[in-house]
Amino acid sequence: MRIAFYAPMKAPDHERPSGDRTMARQFLRLLGELGHDVEIASTLRTWEAGSEERQEAILAAAIRERDSLLGRWQARPPDLWFTYHLYHKAPDHLGPAIADALDIAYVVAEPSISPARANGRWRRPWTQARAAMERADALLAITLKDERGLLAAGLPRRKIVRLLPFIDATDVSTCRNEARGALVREFGLDRDRVIAVTVAMMRPGDKLESYRVLARTLATLNRDDMQLLVIGDGPSRGEVEHLLAGRAVFAGIREEEWIRRIMAGCDLFIWPAINEAYGMAILLAQACGCPVAAGDAPGVGEIVNHGDTGLLAPAGDAETLAAAVSGLLDDPALRRSMGDAGRRHVLRHHSCDTARHVLARVLEMRP
Repeated sequence: MRIAFYAPMKAPDHERPSGDRTMARQFLRLLGELGHDVEIASTLRTWEAGSEERQEAILAAAIRERDSLLGRWQARPPDLWFTYHLYHKAPDHLGPAIADALDIAYVVAEPSISPARANGRWRRPWTQARAAMERADALLAITLKDERGLLAAGLPRRKIVRLLPFIDATDVSTCRNEARGALVREFGLDRDRVIAVTVAMMRPGDKLESYRVLARTLATLNRDDMQLLVIGDGPSRGEVEHLLAGRAVFAGIREEEWIRRIMAGCDLFIWPAINEAYGMAILLAQACGCPVAAGDAPGVGEIVNHGDTGLLAPAGDAETLAAAVSGLLDDPALRRSMGDAGRRHVLRHHSCDTARHVLARVLEMRP
C-alpha cells in the first residue's frame, strides 16, 4: 500500500530534536517495516501560537500545497493518508481534503482535542482540527486523556483505537561502564557519585515551568552526592542556566542516538513534567534501565508505574519530588530494581513490536 505521511506540528526531518519528531520518525519506520511504501507528503508546518493573521497565512499556504499534491497524484494517488499529531495548534489542512478528492482512507495518530479551546483565538483551528477528526477513518489515541477527550467531543468510539506510547528498546545501550566512562570523560563527572539526567528542550511555557520546578526541587534536596546532567537547548537556555547555576552540567542539544548511548551510565532520570503529554525521554530512560522521578502528569502516570519503575510526585510539587529523589539517592538497590523493572515494562507494553501489531490491525480495517 502507498501511504502519504504528514506531521503538521513537526516534520520527521525537522532540525530540532523533540519527542514529537521522535514519534513521527517511529511511525514512519513502523509503516515501512509493515511493508508499505511510505512517502512524506509535505513538510508544511501548521503549528501556530495563536495569531489569527498567521493562521490565515498558514491556511493559504496549505491550499496551495493541497492543490500541488492533487495535481502530482492525479495519475497515481496514494492508497491512504496518515497524519501524526493533530490538535488545535496544529490542524491538518491537507489530509481531509486530499482524502476526499482522491477517495482514499484517512488515519490520524495522536489526535488531541480540548473543549476549552473551542472558543476565543483558537476557535477556527479548533473547528478545523475537529472536522479532520470527524473525517478520519481511524483515530489512534496515544493517551487515556486523549481517548476521553475524543469521546467527550462526540467522536464515535468505533473510530478510536488505543495505541500506547512506544519506543525502539532493542538498540539502547545497556553497557553501564562504557556509558559512564563517556560521561566522565566528556563532562568531568565523578564516576563514584550518583549521576542524574534530565532531557528536555528549553522553551517558554510548560518546559520552562518544569525547569523552574526542577530548580526548586534541587534547592530543597540540597545534597552534594548527586550530579545532574541536563540535555537540551532552546530559546530559554539562558534562564534555565541561571535557574540551575552551580547545580547542573549542560550538554546542549544532542541527537537521540547519543542519548541512547549514555543513558545507561546514569543512575536516575528527573523531570517535573508540567503538562507533559507522556514524555518520550521518560520512556527512553526506562528502556535504558534508568529509574524515574517525575511529576505525575496524566500521561506520565500511564507510562511510569509508581513504586515499581519510578516515583511520581504531584505536578508542580517540588518538595515531594525532592523527597522521591532523596529516597532513590539513599537506596542504590531500589534504583537498580526500578531500573530493571522499567526496562521490562517498556519491552512488554511500550515496544515497537506491540505498536506494530496495533498499527497493522488498524490499516487492515481501513475502508
